[in-house]
Amino acid sequence: MIEFDHIAIGASNLNDGVDWVETQLQVKIPMGGKHNKMGTHNHVLSSGNDTYLEVLAKDPSAPPSGRPKWFGLDDPKVELSLYKAPRIIGWVCRTKNIKRTLALLEDLGVETDLGKPTEMSRGSLKWKFSLRKDGLIPLWGSAPILIEWSDSKHVSNYMADEGLRFKKLHIETPHKNALQNLLWTLDFNDDRFSINKAQDTCITATYQLKDGREVSINQRETRNST
Repeated sequence: MIEFDHIAIGASNLNDGVDWVETQLQVKIPMGGKHNKMGTHNHVLSSGNDTYLEVLAKDPSAPPSGRPKWFGLDDPKVELSLYKAPRIIGWVCRTKNIKRTLALLEDLGVETDLGKPTEMSRGSLKWKFSLRKDGLIPLWGSAPILIEWSDSKHVSNYMADEGLRFKKLHIETPHKNALQNLLWTLDFNDDRFSINKAQDTCITATYQLKDGREVSINQRETRNST
């Protein structure tokens, strides 16, 4: 019912976020555009197999949006952490019908509140996004956000591709059982994904670089391997 779509990396300043990602992953990540409804802007890069990497930050030139920003960017704890350094702020899964998917969770009594389907756009690109009124990501930031693309051809096919490849995703969370139940209900089956129980949430994404090395990035550190 849902499939992994992309990783979002947040930054207090978009240029700082882009510099950090380009240094860690040894790629150039081009400008995406502005999200007028959210007052944010981004850079995006394909990571292969209908996935991509996004660097996201508040747009200082945007007028007030009148609502909390997505990915919890208005939350003081998130703002403080991004002021210290860029980090992964969320993972996104796509579904063919977001309204039906969210309704199913409600009908089955799943308590995790993923929000309501919300129309979004960036230039001519349009999609629907699961968004809560408070802008926060449930389960202490460990739950996936849902997205429904309007085009049958995945958006990453229109992005620059520098040979970066998404390899795996690991989530540490105090809500392991709730997250596993949510993903089971959403029929999420992906052997690149793993969960451990921990005191705090930490999302780790591993990418293969053009030279074959693998690099893992998360909220705490960057790790390199061969």
